[in-house]
Amino acid sequence: MSLCAEANSKPPRNIWPREGRWLHAGIAFGVTWQLWSSLWMEPNWKHANYGSIGGVLFSLHSWIGLMTVLFILWQWLWIASEPQIRREIFPWRGPWASILADARMLLRARLPPTGPRCGLAGLMHGLGLLAVTCTGVIGSVIFFFLPQSGTPPGDTLHMLVPLHEFLGTVVWVYWIGHVGMAVLHAWHREPIWGIFRPMD
Repeated sequence: MSLCAEANSKPPRNIWPREGRWLHAGIAFGVTWQLWSSLWMEPNWKHANYGSIGGVLFSLHSWIGLMTVLFILWQWLWIASEPQIRREIFPWRGPWASILADARMLLRARLPPTGPRCGLAGLMHGLGLLAVTCTGVIGSVIFFFLPQSGTPPGDTLHMLVPLHEFLGTVVWVYWIGHVGMAVLHAWHREPIWGIFRPMD
């Protein structure tokens, strides 16, 4: 039987592994906060004003970003210890049949099955994790190069900030698609919300 078999006839109470649920909770909260706070925060590299609402949001954006990176690191450690998870989200060597089958279902306006499985969703999760990881790591580097006491930003910030913002846009696209697919699965009464119950 394939290691990527989709499910048995008697699924467990929650189809997502507990560690995966905790990781999803931490990363989902962190990434969502980072994206939305970036719309209203006011990073002023030359004369930071952390007393304004925009300045407070920028400070929270920085610290929550660092905490989110810790969850991302935990995620990578989990992936490194679980060959099945690696096959699901990084299927570089296949199997590609399940991914192509899911793509054909979408082209026919049908949703592929939900849950941890090999397929198009797993591949997209892997690509999304790579985008989130790159954005978070670059954001962490920026944090340690923030100017202090009104000093002007250095060349490192001038180079990294535009890259961080570009990757943030990529994460926005992923986030919108991810949330949209979750809503569609929920609309079809599939057990998608189990991933938000880490205590089960």
